[in-house]
Amino acid sequence: MIFDRQELDNNTLITIYKKLLFARIVEEKMQTLLKHGTITIWFTGMGTEAMAVGATMAMQPDEYILPMYHSLGVFTTRDVPVSRLMAQLLGKPAGFTKGRNGLFNFCSQEHKLIGAQSHLGAQSTLATGIALADILSSKNNATLVFAAEGSTSEGDFHEALNIAAVWNLPVIFLVENNSAALSTTNNEQYRCERLADKALGFGIEARHIDGNNILEVYHTVHDIAEEIRLHPRPVLIECVTLKMPLDDD
Repeated sequence: MIFDRQELDNNTLITIYKKLLFARIVEEKMQTLLKHGTITIWFTGMGTEAMAVGATMAMQPDEYILPMYHSLGVFTTRDVPVSRLMAQLLGKPAGFTKGRNGLFNFCSQEHKLIGAQSHLGAQSTLATGIALADILSSKNNATLVFAAEGSTSEGDFHEALNIAAVWNLPVIFLVENNSAALSTTNNEQYRCERLADKALGFGIEARHIDGNNILEVYHTVHDIAEEIRLHPRPVLIECVTLKMPLDDD
């Protein structure tokens, strides 16, 4: 794995490292709490932190990000207080949904985060709505939405790609491809050589990158976001990655 810093200075690299490390520390703590029964459910993002942290740092603070359940690094990188995340998981009034929900499917206008829907393909359609609102409001913003390889087989995802392409909406569709949607392998879902090839049918530009290389993720998202703020259009990024299983020791 080659890490190309490009123009990044030492302070920025240190900040990226700290954000990456913090996400892993919180992740490990969550898994410990799960094993002890303090929390009853946790969707692990172990092994996918590079995408969450790198992509989030590449976006501007006033731009919306639509993460997935396991995108802990998005929340911590956007400086969502861990105390409130814990309150959310424990169903406490201090959580974002005031105890009505114990998952990360919440919204925070303060942090410009739209939490995951239970049917993840719907995230992409919400992103197109946000991007359209920005266009109508003459805002030069980009929108970043996370998707799993399994959600790319859902109708909502394809509808979002189509409308984003037709209307030139500034959306970055970041697909985390760990080769298995729960227990369904990629060869049971699609026949194209790469998942990024799905974008071709909609006339959308696509990139295929190493999702575990945080600098490659950062530079790719950063450069694309800069381009589509000025020249709106959707871009799909396929990030090849892995997801580490929960530690049962």
